[in-house]
Amino acid sequence: MGALRLKDAGELDRAEDEFRAILKVEPRLAEVHMELGRVLLDTDRISEAESHAREGLRYLDNGGQWTDEVPENVLTALACALLAEVLRRRADEDDVIFGDPDDFHKMVAESKSLFDRAAQLDSSDDYSSYYAFFMGKPGVVLEP
Repeated sequence: MGALRLKDAGELDRAEDEFRAILKVEPRLAEVHMELGRVLLDTDRISEAESHAREGLRYLDNGGQWTDEVPENVLTALACALLAEVLRRRADEDDVIFGDPDDFHKMVAESKSLFDRAAQLDSSDDYSSYYAFFMGKPGVVLEP
């Protein structure tokens, strides 16, 4: 809880240290991976954010939810939306845009799929619904 208070107070460096310390003791906490992923994304460390977002979602998909304060579908939707946002931001980077077109298309498709999943899991998630809709219809290939 201390790490969350630090994050909410804008003390991201200290919050990051706390989240990392927690993961050293218990690396299977999906929620902590998600919180650390959010801090990393908010501080533009997108590649590292992706690994923590993926870990958090992986643990949730395998029944690893720790907290019962948030319904399972909502927490999983949050994890999907976090990873989708990370991928969306990565797809905006020059090395991805001007890199391998297949990698770009896969990244955008995965992001859209995750936004779709988040919107289906939590119908009140307007952010994911917005991106799921505006990223295009399934199967449509976007040109970089």
